[in-house]
Amino acid sequence: MPQEWEEENIFGEADGSSYSAVLGRSADGHFTLRSLLIDGHNVPVMNAAWPSREEAVQAVRDYAQGNQRP
Repeated sequence: MPQEWEEENIFGEADGSSYSAVLGRSADGHFTLRSLLIDGHNVPVMNAAWPSREEAVQAVRDYAQGNQRP
């Protein structure tokens, strides 16, 4: 059976860097990054999943601030 995905675009600024990301949500409820742009540069993020939307959004902010590496 195919999985259903929900997607949400998020935008923001963190520590002088602007970001945009597409969060995906699978049928099991986990949030993943479908794409991530920081200051206009595509940033590959592999195998990252979070149990809540808030944790996923915070991870995107951390990536943009340089506090966490994708």
